[in-house]
Amino acid sequence: MSEKKSNPTLYLFGGILGALIGLIAAYLLEKSSELDGEDKILTSKKISKIGIGTISFLYTFVKKGKGKGKYFS
Repeated sequence: MSEKKSNPTLYLFGGILGALIGLIAAYLLEKSSELDGEDKILTSKKISKIGIGTISFLYTFVKKGKGKGKYFS
């Protein structure tokens, strides 16, 4: 088996990109609640939609690598 080296710059850019996406998502959630005239920014319905959407989005990345041997060992 071949040993894979970790690339810290990849993790750094991935973390920065994830943080920026999180900030944009929080901003959009706040603006959407203001437009709807709601007092609460996050309701249980919104939280469940966000959670299921995030899990399904991440699952597509994991599913692409299964069985091919390219991305995951």
